[in-house]
Amino acid sequence: MNFQLFFLKEGTRAYEKSDLITLLKSNPNIIAPEDDTVGKKIYKYHHPVLNFDASFVMANKSVVPHLERIDAKYYDINFYLEFNVLLQSYNVELLLDIVQEICSQFKFKVYCESYQYEVKNYKRAEIMKNFNVWKRSYADKYPEDISKFNKLDSQTITAVYGYLQKRKRMELSYLSDNIIVSDYIFLKTEKSRSAFVAIKWDGETPFILPPVVDILILQDAKITKYIPMSEVIMKMEKLFVPVDSSGITKLEQKNVKKLYKFLTKEKFAPLSAELKTIQIDDILDI
Repeated sequence: MNFQLFFLKEGTRAYEKSDLITLLKSNPNIIAPEDDTVGKKIYKYHHPVLNFDASFVMANKSVVPHLERIDAKYYDINFYLEFNVLLQSYNVELLLDIVQEICSQFKFKVYCESYQYEVKNYKRAEIMKNFNVWKRSYADKYPEDISKFNKLDSQTITAVYGYLQKRKRMELSYLSDNIIVSDYIFLKTEKSRSAFVAIKWDGETPFILPPVVDILILQDAKITKYIPMSEVIMKMEKLFVPVDSSGITKLEQKNVKKLYKFLTKEKFAPLSAELKTIQIDDILDI
């Protein structure tokens, strides 16, 4: 099921369509349709890091539900945004950055079905509130669909996605420093929808510690050990140096042996359930 956000104009449907096309094409994450496409033209959005999709659609006819009930002073311009109703809120916020720019430049109003026939000025918080209501309603109506996914809370996903967007740039920054810019590993158990965030360490190389890590997987030539990150931070926090205000820290070379000794000598509670690796696409924030 898709969530749709429609664009309308007050008093006229006239606007510079070529300027809107230019704006859409200028976004590196948007692929424009072929120039000779007949009828509905779909500008496909794909985020290469967070791996999600959306569509900005220029239709050849109105698809606004019950358009006749909307105040006649608002004109449908047959342009709308649609994306999966289960999309993580963080990703929707990225799409709304584009929506905000479009509405500002072209003086568009916005409308979605839950506005109950009232066309409104662009307000990010209001759109997010309505999107989350639709997502919650879908989850309540189709729990079997939701059960196929694992779950992280919105705050954790926001931190995860924020780090993933920084990670490529950090790899370039630390290229000559012999430091691993850790990637996330996502884990689950069979009896719960809860997902867990982990990173892997070889025990000998300095590394970046991202935010919201639940489990440190120590894996060297001798052992593989799953260690609660909360216990590591509780006793060894002083070994990690802050990188920025988002919670990213790093273990420097001078502290590698200290951390490795602690991880191998300290007794940690054994795992109470088998953990299996999952992909980030298998995780929802609901």
